[in-house]
Amino acid sequence: MLKVNDVVIYTAQSYANSETVGVVDCYTLFVPFMIVGETARVKINYVKGNVAYGDVVELLAPSAKRRKNACPHFGRCGGCALSHMNYAEQLEFKRNKVTSNLKKIAKLDVEVLPCVPSPKTVGYRNKLSLPVSGRKGDVKIGMYRRNSHSVVNVEKCDLGGDFATKLVSMFKKYCNEQHVEPYNERTFTGEVRHLVARHIDGQLLVTVVSNGEFKHDLQPFVEMLSATFDKFGLFVNVNTLKNNVILGKVTQHVCGLQYIEGEHLGVKYRLRPNSFFQVNDGVKDAIYLKVKELLDLSKTEVLVDCFSGVGILTNILANERYDTFAIEIEPSAVRDANEMVELNNSPRVTNVCGDVTVELPKIVAANNGKRLSLVVDPPRKGLGETICNTLLQANVDSIVYISCDSATLARDLSLLSTKYTVTYVEPYDMFPHTDQVETLVCLERKQN
Repeated sequence: MLKVNDVVIYTAQSYANSETVGVVDCYTLFVPFMIVGETARVKINYVKGNVAYGDVVELLAPSAKRRKNACPHFGRCGGCALSHMNYAEQLEFKRNKVTSNLKKIAKLDVEVLPCVPSPKTVGYRNKLSLPVSGRKGDVKIGMYRRNSHSVVNVEKCDLGGDFATKLVSMFKKYCNEQHVEPYNERTFTGEVRHLVARHIDGQLLVTVVSNGEFKHDLQPFVEMLSATFDKFGLFVNVNTLKNNVILGKVTQHVCGLQYIEGEHLGVKYRLRPNSFFQVNDGVKDAIYLKVKELLDLSKTEVLVDCFSGVGILTNILANERYDTFAIEIEPSAVRDANEMVELNNSPRVTNVCGDVTVELPKIVAANNGKRLSLVVDPPRKGLGETICNTLLQANVDSIVYISCDSATLARDLSLLSTKYTVTYVEPYDMFPHTDQVETLVCLERKQN
């Protein structure tokens, strides 16, 4: 009988999310930071029924697929879960994760293509959102510890790159010198909750997330930024809600740039502090180009982009030959999307502010008899039953689904497959060294 603090010999037999799974004395044991086939001495830290969880005490038989991890925070910081694997194994892990979820949840036995690698495996993130913790004079900025909301103080994160290292160091220095009190999640007290930043094409937007009005002089921080970054904008976002949402509703511009301006895949854009934009530029571009290919736009008469955000993908797909509709529920994103239409001179693009379940049927009814193509890029919770039923009733010819969670994707596909055939599944490594994977799926309406 397994008990907490027992040490057992364990061999990893398969993966389950970011952990490995094996059997010890009739118990199903889950252990992180191992590779299938490895054997280790494992200390048991939780037991319930015939399921147990443990951590490696000593690795007895390491895999040839294991890599030496240079990050001193690995294993404590919750940012990376797969950094102990070489990159080829990470890609295979993600392909298997998608395959397993489609089989177990959606009961779909379809070919899942190899996971498309990221052009960059370090320094790939163009955005960071880091919690601020600690106490006055001893501020901690970093990532949450694994399975907790305790902050691991991170001096350098390989995923964020050089801009992130410099920015975190100077903001920590500023907070300590100005005696800024970090946020306390237990008591809801303190002044600064998060440091949020985005860096693209040499342009940096920095947002200090404040627990109420920020009363400290930001000029010393502005001077630090000016000494390091040529183009930057500084903002304060006010968030007094007692939850885990990072940004509040009110964002105040302090100085510098008001937005990042650029052009990707022929589309001009402007990004503000709360704009949604994929964190990995190289993988984003690869996905968007594949979406354009899969939709077969030569046959499209009406295109609908659901959960369209600020409209980057909408404008990539838009064409003067057909009408394009973009549905987004967040008003600020729709305002940005309307600005993007003007920037790109896209007269046949219409941005609709509203709920997909309400607005999609209206668009379908108004375009009855035309060949409709649809793109959906929902948040991590997926589409859900209501929106899936809306799609089933909409009589759309083809759907391209961009998913950031293969479990909720599989749940949705189990509903949509009653009317649609899954013709294409391809994972993309948007987040190297983490267990997260982006998946692109194409569905075609069944002929009968």
